[in-house]
Amino acid sequence: MTSKKMKITIGAAAFAVLAAVGLYFLGNYLTDEQRLLERFESSIDNGQPDKLLSLFAASDEGAAVERATAEAIVSYLGADGPAKHAVLSRLKSEIARLSDGSAEASTNDGESAFVYAHKKEKKRWFVFDDYELKLRSYKVPVTTNFGGARIMLNGEEAGIAGVGGSTLQMGPLLPGKYKVKAVYAGKYTTLENEVELALFPLGSTAHPLEVPLKGEYVDVFSNNGFARIFINGEDIGLSVEEGQRIGPIATDGSNTIHVEADYPWGTVKSEERPIDGTRAEFKLSALTDETKEQIVDAAHAFAASWYEAFRERDAERLRNVHSDRKADLASHFADMVAGDEHYIGKLKRAVFDRDSLRLDQLDASDYSATVLGRLDYEEAYYYGAFDFRPDPVAGSQTISYRLRYDNGKWIVYEWSDAGSAVLSSNVKSYEG
Repeated sequence: MTSKKMKITIGAAAFAVLAAVGLYFLGNYLTDEQRLLERFESSIDNGQPDKLLSLFAASDEGAAVERATAEAIVSYLGADGPAKHAVLSRLKSEIARLSDGSAEASTNDGESAFVYAHKKEKKRWFVFDDYELKLRSYKVPVTTNFGGARIMLNGEEAGIAGVGGSTLQMGPLLPGKYKVKAVYAGKYTTLENEVELALFPLGSTAHPLEVPLKGEYVDVFSNNGFARIFINGEDIGLSVEEGQRIGPIATDGSNTIHVEADYPWGTVKSEERPIDGTRAEFKLSALTDETKEQIVDAAHAFAASWYEAFRERDAERLRNVHSDRKADLASHFADMVAGDEHYIGKLKRAVFDRDSLRLDQLDASDYSATVLGRLDYEEAYYYGAFDFRPDPVAGSQTISYRLRYDNGKWIVYEWSDAGSAVLSSNVKSYEG
């Protein structure tokens, strides 16, 4: 009986020893740091984000790690062999230092990557050291070249870039891939640029992210300083003047510019062109064909009336002439009458050069135009006190006429000899 009890006792003891040994090896297996790294590497190599997610504890900020984060890590390390090797190497080094008690892994360890090893405070079964993987969270400095730009993270506003250094501390963010956009609402257009942030640092800090905005200042010129500037079809409330600088604005061709000028005879619009440089120059054809004809006809009417007025020595016969010039000629005719001076003559032919027409705008509502004309005529002067009546002598003269737009009409207020100026072939001719 004693022998039987002894056998039972020995068997129980042996079982207990075997169980203890088994539990030891089981505990050692469950807490084996090498196995943890193998599972980590396997989940990367086999593209298993769910398996990887099961290895992560909460982040260093205490936030739960979501599947999207695990997917991003699997995708990144699965495609970048050197990065995966660097992370595994650092994890092995961390666990070795944790095992011999020479260090405590934490977010203050500058050598740790975005994923790091952490020794749990409680031992497994009160005996075995147990390890887990944790993720760092990062503050990412975002810079842009325009202070006041809105910084968007995956479509949601993360903050405003500072006016001074134009830098925003964005986060904290877990490792992953993010879409970061800078949006600057300028006075004339909105500048935008979106970049991808691959946040997988191999250290305790994230590199600054630059989101450059392509905006320039554009100098606008026109032959009409009163022309208004339009961006993308919208009047921006500025005129060209001596040269207008506008911006910032994208010069990649995504915006358009044109100018418009208002005249009494209508609005003239330039061609609309993409903004692809820092200078835009426009030449407005302010004079329509109809307006050119009106100017030429007015100049001819004055020239023809000149001969009639001299024959009659009467300034009232003048047509399309400024009141000041009419007064000047009235004084001249009075002198002719007083001196018994007479004139015989007539206009035989007049030719006006359309291509010589030039418009000058003195202010927002004061317009003048110049045009060249060649007159063929015959004339002679004589005094009534003498019986001699001379025959008219043929002559030709090229004259520059300056006309002013006044109350809906073009009137001549200045003329001068143009010497040997040559007319183009684009002329309008009048007989008499």
